[in-house]
Amino acid sequence: MKKPRVLFICTYRGARSMIAEEFAKILVPGKIDVYSSSFEPGTIGSLPITIMKEVGIDLPRVAAKSVFNRYKDKEVFDYVITLCHKATTEQCPVFMTNVDTLYAKKAERLSWSVPDFITLKGTEEEKKIEARKIRDLIKENLLAFLSQIGIKVNKS
Repeated sequence: MKKPRVLFICTYRGARSMIAEEFAKILVPGKIDVYSSSFEPGTIGSLPITIMKEVGIDLPRVAAKSVFNRYKDKEVFDYVITLCHKATTEQCPVFMTNVDTLYAKKAERLSWSVPDFITLKGTEEEKKIEARKIRDLIKENLLAFLSQIGIKVNKS
């Protein structure tokens, strides 16, 4: 059976998509081909890196390969999952339209509503508390997705 190719995409530099990719690599190693993308080049903020280190995952600091470069390179996916929070992201409608234009005819597109780290307010500790909720939401969504497509998660 062919391994599903899954692309996670989020706005800005891709921290949420990279978190989903890293969790997938750990939870189902070798069972799916998984990638992450963003719309903007740059570096990932320290908050996502910090909260992923708490669970033993080193998140790369450099943004994921852009969706436009993946499209230009003619990369094809079975599933494209967007992590865009409609309530807090003004770019979301434009973002979704671009993703549909690039991938909707080639892949099944799913959308997870996940808040962006840049929207978090409060003290550093309050931001960390909310960032952990974002991390955990991404993992929960990933586990549900894997179950829906019949991929069993490694118990470790």
